[in-house]
Amino acid sequence: MEKRTFAVPVFLSVAFVWFTTHFGGGFASGRQAAEFFVRHGWYSVFTPFLAMGIDAIIFYYAWDFSVVNKTYDYRSWTDEFYYPYHKLFSNLYEIIFVMTMGVATAVAFATGGSTIQSTLGTPYLPNTIFIAVIIFFLTIFGAKVVRKAATYIGIAIIAGVIVVYGVNAVVSFPQIISVISDQTAKTNVWSALWSMLLYASFQAIAVGAYVAVADVLETREDALKAAWAGFVINGVLLTLASLTVLAYYPDILEIPVPTIFVVNNGVGGALAENIISTLIILGVISTGVNFVFGGVKRIIAWWPNDDTGHSHSIFASLLFVILTWSIARFGLIPLVSKGYGFLGYLGIPILIIPVFYRLIKRKFRS
Repeated sequence: MEKRTFAVPVFLSVAFVWFTTHFGGGFASGRQAAEFFVRHGWYSVFTPFLAMGIDAIIFYYAWDFSVVNKTYDYRSWTDEFYYPYHKLFSNLYEIIFVMTMGVATAVAFATGGSTIQSTLGTPYLPNTIFIAVIIFFLTIFGAKVVRKAATYIGIAIIAGVIVVYGVNAVVSFPQIISVISDQTAKTNVWSALWSMLLYASFQAIAVGAYVAVADVLETREDALKAAWAGFVINGVLLTLASLTVLAYYPDILEIPVPTIFVVNNGVGGALAENIISTLIILGVISTGVNFVFGGVKRIIAWWPNDDTGHSHSIFASLLFVILTWSIARFGLIPLVSKGYGFLGYLGIPILIIPVFYRLIKRKFRS
């Protein structure tokens, strides 16, 4: 009798790549939720969903465009998308994406190294090398391995987030309701919406990593399903994280790691802290893998198709891992990471507006 195995739908595996790229140390620690959403008080009830809704539309169009035009590395995608202005905008996007990829992956090494150090007591430098080795091996075997790794890691992260954030959200529910009912906020709705847009814009820049795994999508319906699945996963969990942190607004805004504060003042204690540490490590690995693989697809697109293709992938992966590890090792992160906000601003005219313009134009043509 033939053995039957469980197979994850291809659209869901692509959606998991989105989630595991989005989920990094900033997400797991609650810092991103605090900075971009909870800082604006009760508006954080709905702004995370709006941010993920914008990204879902962007990524749906990106995957749909990849399926139609067979563009599975970000440079060929941007050349086709921005044509006939591709010489300008493709280069601009490439600069932005490489900066984002470099900083995000370097931060992954730094965050993961520090987390392992605080958890196990092992030295920071060997910890970062350990993470670099894992990222390297997960990126040299192609999109299928990246999607599979993203799927398994994504499931583990979702379970952990639901346990830690979900339980504490239930326990602190009266505090959350109090903040919402009192409409407590130190800013106005326009500030909250602008912060939401910047967050969505910065996340949208990662589209280069997502088109790299879109070759498994066979139809435009698959692209739509991937976008819907990603919207639900990212929207629900980001909102859950924001609501949990919101219970301690505004005092929690000054806490470096809001999630640790939440579990120490709610439920979970040492066990929850260990779960959070594990989630951070899983998150930084998945973020690094997805970004590095997006860069790898760009590099190997320069070479002609031949029997050395796998060697090219190994070389490209090694190049990106060493480069981003070096940024983390030699302390360039504080300097470069100041550009995060700037990248969010750039993403609005370079990516968000053009995608919405094309979607509206396509709607009126149909």
